[in-house]
Order: sequence, then C-alpha cells, then structure tokens
Amino acid sequence: MAHPIAEDLIACVLHRDSNVIILNKPPGLASHGGPKTYFHVDAYLPDLTFGIASIPTLAHRLDRDTAGCLLLCRHAKSSKKITRLFTEKKIDKAYWAVVRGTVPDDHGFIDAPIAKFNDESGWRMVVDDSGQESRTEYRVLGRAEGMTWLELVPHTGRTHQLRVHLDHIGFPVIGDPFYGTGKAPVFGAPPTLHLLSRRIVVPFHAEREPVVVDAPPPELMRDALIACGYDGDFAPHRASIDSQYSGDNGNADRGEQSFDGDD
Repeated sequence: MAHPIAEDLIACVLHRDSNVIILNKPPGLASHGGPKTYFHVDAYLPDLTFGIASIPTLAHRLDRDTAGCLLLCRHAKSSKKITRLFTEKKIDKAYWAVVRGTVPDDHGFIDAPIAKFNDESGWRMVVDDSGQESRTEYRVLGRAEGMTWLELVPHTGRTHQLRVHLDHIGFPVIGDPFYGTGKAPVFGAPPTLHLLSRRIVVPFHAEREPVVVDAPPPELMRDALIACGYDGDFAPHRASIDSQYSGDNGNADRGEQSFDGDD
C-alpha cells in the first residue's frame, strides 16, 4: 500500500503522457531530501511509475513552501530531452505571488544581481553588485488593501530569485519566512508562503503543440487571492503532508538550493 503522501501526489498529477508528468506540488513538501528533511517528493517517485519500468526523476526543483507545477521525466530519454530544453531556455514558467503593499505599476521588470551570502546563522540570497545577473518580469493581476496579486516570469534562474527581487523593491511575498519579514524563520509550522508555480509550457515535440499546464493555487492563498479578485478553483489541502509538522521530523533547513533557480 502506498504511503499517504504518495497517494496524495498521485492525486496531484495535472498531466501525464509517455514522457513527462506534471505535479501540482503541495506547499510544505520538499523536492529533495536533506539531513533534516525526511518528507520529500523524491522519496515517493517509485509510486509514480504508472505502469512503466522506469522510476521518474525530477526535472527541476521547487522550494519546500512553494506550491505548483513540478515537472518529472518518466525515463532516461525524456530526461535528456528536458535537460536540453531547459539549457536552451525553451521551457517557459510563470508564477503567481501575493505580496505585501500596493505595487503601483501594472507591468515592469526587476533587474538586480543576486549573490549568496553566508554568516553564522546560515546562508541567504541577497541583491549585490558582485552577484549574477538576474531579471524578473512582473504583471499586476489584482489589488486589494495592503496587497497585490502578481504574475511573475523569471528571465534568469537564480536561487530564490523571485522572493529576493520582490523584497528588494519593497513588496515581499506574504508569508515568506526568510525574506521581507525582519524575523527569524519559524520551523515546525505549516507553510504560509503565498507563491505558486502557476504555469509551465513544455515544447517536448517540435512538430506538436506544447504541453501547457496551469496549477490551481493552494488553500493557504485563498483569502488573499479572493480579496484581489481571483474567482477560480483552489487545490484541495493535502492533510498527509501535515505529519511532518507534528513532531521532530520536520524540515529545519534554512533553505533549498535549486537546480535551475526555481523558488
């Protein structure tokens, strides 16, 4: 019998074909394991074979508290193809975020280099002139008192790029435990990060239409999105993932590095 988290991940499949699977990763579930990360998508991939011999692999990575589209490769041939498409920047991604404050411009770009900073408390990403070139496009989808609903398109792929850039311009993501709060992160509690990997576009076959998938936002974003004018569906809460917050087995990592800079 599959683990409850594996069963929930099966229910989170948004798209499946002979080459790829796209999950709506629930918030609070890490992509990969670590020294203090015992619950993660990678651990349950053997339950997502759907009748073929190969165990799927992660094509990229989302931070633990970021929900939404997560791309899996179903076999070695598709993994090679997807790696090439990422390298050639042919896979498009868009994110949704609800940020604190009223963003004045309906559309704009954030150009600010990002570097990794280490101190005695751990590491974080910061805007720094010595860092790597980083560029994020944003578009306002809705506003409410004290908050703004944004669509974000990362034109570069730096670790925590969206969260760092939004904090840099004075509009941090609501519920971010690392950036924009001025407080130490609180571990062992359910996620509150209002960030969603909303859309992924995968042109796997050049002669066919690309795979285009939209992920419904998680329940934790409901109040803020409705206030900003969203009237669509929400993904069901996945109670199985709450188990990692009930004891000492929660993820106490300060953050997660990404293969391609996903938040």
